[in-house]
Amino acid sequence: MNQNHKIAKNSLILYFRLIITTIIGLIVTRLVIRYLGVSDYGLYSVVGSIVVLMNFLNTVMISTTYRYIAYELGKEGGKDVNKVFNISLSIHVALILLVIILAETVGIWYIHKHLNIEPNKVNDAIFVFRCSILATIINIFSIPFQGFITAMEKFGVRASIEILRSVLNLLFVVLLGYIFGNKLRYYAVLMTIVTVLPSSLFIIYCKTKYHKYTRWNLQRDKVKYKEMIGYSGWIMIGAAAQVGKQTGTPVLINYFFGTILNAAFGIANQLNRFLMMFVQSLGEAAIPQIIKSFSGGDHTRTLNLVAYISKYSFFLLLLPGLPILLETNFLIRLWIGEIPEYTITFCKLMIVNILLETLNSGIPAAIQATGKIKWFQIINSTILLLGLPTTFLLFRFGFSPYYSVIVYIIISILNIFINLLLLKRIINFNVKYLLKTSYFRAGLVFLFILPLFFIVPIFPEGILRFAITSFVSFFYYIVIIYILGFDKKERKLIYEVICSLRQRVWNHSK
Repeated sequence: MNQNHKIAKNSLILYFRLIITTIIGLIVTRLVIRYLGVSDYGLYSVVGSIVVLMNFLNTVMISTTYRYIAYELGKEGGKDVNKVFNISLSIHVALILLVIILAETVGIWYIHKHLNIEPNKVNDAIFVFRCSILATIINIFSIPFQGFITAMEKFGVRASIEILRSVLNLLFVVLLGYIFGNKLRYYAVLMTIVTVLPSSLFIIYCKTKYHKYTRWNLQRDKVKYKEMIGYSGWIMIGAAAQVGKQTGTPVLINYFFGTILNAAFGIANQLNRFLMMFVQSLGEAAIPQIIKSFSGGDHTRTLNLVAYISKYSFFLLLLPGLPILLETNFLIRLWIGEIPEYTITFCKLMIVNILLETLNSGIPAAIQATGKIKWFQIINSTILLLGLPTTFLLFRFGFSPYYSVIVYIIISILNIFINLLLLKRIINFNVKYLLKTSYFRAGLVFLFILPLFFIVPIFPEGILRFAITSFVSFFYYIVIIYILGFDKKERKLIYEVICSLRQRVWNHSK
């Protein structure tokens, strides 16, 4: 199979997963808010954000695992795949011990001393926290197996298991409506099961299908351990900065504004995660190919993949993002009913932020493929971490809670320019090609859809305006992308695909 076709096929699989999980996720969020109430939902959100602090190790090691396995697969023979897998698994066992220590010391201390909740809710918060930690431990152990599946590009398996996770999530939340008693605690237990079962399935699949590569074999190669731990250490800096953003912001909002504002931020963040999945789906399908192309010496293909993935990620995110930005108030009210204060503002600003972040979609994979990640991680992470003290100072001086997102929008803009300089310096990347192929065309498309934001508010809000807006904006957006977003080569390819499909339909109808 052509490798570009393979990316397209895997992207379609992941988008199918995305559609199912997004629909289920939207329903689940509405039901959870109804059953738990705004305050308990806010409590679960902030305690869950503390668990993200422990969970950042997962992000670190799954990146390390699939980078090294994909790199080995890209080389002729791939004889060291089992070695890399077992080194990763051994490191994860050590990480599990670290997570338990941090959770039972720092985590419990923070809940008792600093979490802004009612005194009678402290025991509930600790129960939720420990359930989440249990789920985190099982998930950490499954990370090498998930990383292996990603490197092998078995996205159909991943999609199936993740759809199962979403279906279980929905079933358990519906069950929550028939449970009496402390629903917050029951919800924590059910969500633990939702995490543990899919993680177990990843392990079982790899052990059954790829026993040769995943069989246990204690490795004593100290040099390889040092190399992978060193690599993961630099990845950890970047992951810690992301977790600082994801965890620190709701903690600061909780400290200054309380759990009701946490609910508003949690709702917006849920929508943000759904939209990010659109970008991650294309990235997940392309990253192993970027690493394999680089390790195989095909640097031209690596350059093309980075440029086109960044552009397509922006376009794909804007496809659902545009109608949401135009009709945020209507959609959020339709979704959850009563809207907590600042929810709409949080939602709009987060969408703007992730649109900016998508312009860097292909860059981290290119840097990781080289292994030269030290300065990339240090510089990006330092800038990202500055967001927390900046947000703290703004809140201290009386600024509104949505300024926390504005801070990260400014950081995202700054990172775009910094990453271009780093690409040029680290791997002598053709930055002009990236600017011309990706950023310039993304900017043109966005510029030509701006008039919609001035036209739509003229008409009265409601289901009719939403239907017309969605229909018109979709076709207008597709036309603008075709004319301004694609180059001649892409438009020619689309024309050939359409002609081929039309010919197949014509032959079939005879």
